[in-house]
Amino acid sequence: MKKNQLLAGAVLLALTGWSEAAAADQVYTLNPVVVTAQRMETTEIETPATETVVTAKKIEEAGYKNAFDIIESQVGLTSTGYGDGGQDFGFSSGRTVIRGYDRGALVMVDGIPMNLKNYNSLDGIPVEMIEKVEIIKGAAGTLYGSEAMGGVVNIITKKPGQAKQGISIKGTVGNYYKDFGVTYTGDRLLVNLSKEYSDDYTRANDFPRGSSIDWWIGKGQKNRAAVAGKLTDELSFNFMFQDGTITRGGIRPGRRPVKYDYTYQDRRITTGLYYQGKDNGVKATLGYNYRQADGWDHVKNARISASADLESYIADVQKEWKLGERDTLITGYSFKREDYTSLVESSNKAHRTNNALYLSWDHAFNDRFSTTVGLRGEMIDDPFDDQRIINPQFQTLYKINDTTSWYINVGRAFQMPTVDAYFSNKAAAGGLKPEKGWTYETGVKKLIGDKSSLKFAVYHMDFDNKLGWSDKDPLTGLQHAINKGEFRNTGVEVEFARTVNAHWDYSLGLGYGNPEIRDPSKKNSKWEQDAGRIDIAAALTYRADKVRSTMTFKYLGDRECYSIYGDVPSRIRLTWNTIYDITPRDTVSLTLNNLLDHKNYANRYGNLELPLNWRLSYSHRF
Repeated sequence: MKKNQLLAGAVLLALTGWSEAAAADQVYTLNPVVVTAQRMETTEIETPATETVVTAKKIEEAGYKNAFDIIESQVGLTSTGYGDGGQDFGFSSGRTVIRGYDRGALVMVDGIPMNLKNYNSLDGIPVEMIEKVEIIKGAAGTLYGSEAMGGVVNIITKKPGQAKQGISIKGTVGNYYKDFGVTYTGDRLLVNLSKEYSDDYTRANDFPRGSSIDWWIGKGQKNRAAVAGKLTDELSFNFMFQDGTITRGGIRPGRRPVKYDYTYQDRRITTGLYYQGKDNGVKATLGYNYRQADGWDHVKNARISASADLESYIADVQKEWKLGERDTLITGYSFKREDYTSLVESSNKAHRTNNALYLSWDHAFNDRFSTTVGLRGEMIDDPFDDQRIINPQFQTLYKINDTTSWYINVGRAFQMPTVDAYFSNKAAAGGLKPEKGWTYETGVKKLIGDKSSLKFAVYHMDFDNKLGWSDKDPLTGLQHAINKGEFRNTGVEVEFARTVNAHWDYSLGLGYGNPEIRDPSKKNSKWEQDAGRIDIAAALTYRADKVRSTMTFKYLGDRECYSIYGDVPSRIRLTWNTIYDITPRDTVSLTLNNLLDHKNYANRYGNLELPLNWRLSYSHRF
């Protein structure tokens, strides 16, 4: 009955304004400007890589809950989480997966790498602060270094002066979630303060088919503060802070049932100082990331062993040189230091530093054909195994005409094990090898008139030493990092977007790959499926004078087989978000998630996303 009422309410809210006939802006920019793919501004049709741009307008209209939700809703991207929207439980962390390669995405905020322990948990970024998200799939290690095995995601935040000045407030209620917040937008300063609550969710895994533990998720809350400032026309900064707690527990049945009862406290800081010269071609960044995951076991009355502090310090400076009319050279230096400190074992401390020089030379042979050659040298000082790495990249772009281009993108990628990997298995510490390999891709992009765009890409990934987890120790139940073997994936992606008229537009993305893994150290080992093969992402948007309504769909099918639990079921998520402008200053929106009430696995271990759930939000701008 409640489900029917929710659906009826959504239909009523949508139809309230659908009789209003008025022109509306299109949600899809068919040829957007991107900055991440080549570290300089280029239009999509002139970029020799596969990219997706999700604007602030699309984020609002689709009703995405957070940055994690934005990213995993795109074709070619999936996720590993431990609940809804990339839920974290300490270092059981959500992360972005590009083209089936787990822990192969480098996620950045305004160019500052967010990854810690090779994870890219995105929980601390308020969605209200996001201007757009640029997703680059394929080879990206030359410009961005380690951890960009499958690609790069750059979350670009809003800057002061981009929106109308004033104060706005927002509140949300729902059957599993509620929040409230306030945002100040000024000419030189942008501030967002918010508080979020999550409610009880029992049977949070597919028990007993999935995990052997009947998990529940308890109440939690998160406090967030975000500030963006413009110091001068060339110098700006941002600061994001989150402090939250969440509880988790369960029962392992049997003759002697085992009880679990945990509380996790999670603190995060991401901050950066940015310089962009107007006339000298220089860009510079100083960044800092911090995360403390502190878990408490109420059954044992002790800290959870994985509790730790993580920090990273980042510096990057680049110079763009215009060498005549046909050549552009980008040179740069980047530095990163990553620190790990256990909160349980005081002697477990480690740090890693990375110094890198990179260059990217673009040469236009004529008005239609250009090539880009990139090179990155990295000097990695590691607690166990120092590395000296050279990563090359080669790209071509041929403009068939002003609306059609064909590109080739080939590059080498490299990634170290996590900085703390050897603490879990000291005897095998020297045996962990870095992940490395090549990505090959070619594709065509086409603008069809001024209302449609089409992108087609074929790719092959070939990596060695893929990192994963060992089987559970029968005595302790613990796992440690190991090299699982060789990884390969050959696939194809097609994306189409169309603005039908002033009211309607839609997009459709289809992806098919064959991600496989094999351990060559085992006799007669065979290639085994390692991730989902079928990926579909779609969106349909209607706009009128006062109403905007968007339906989004994500399907991940033919997923991998997990040896203990069998084939992981398909993920089918249908979301409907409707926004109604009561007045020019007052807006209400209703979001219905998982409309089909499908049992969606958030990972291969049986953890589930939420069933059918709703959020009702109201905002007012003063």
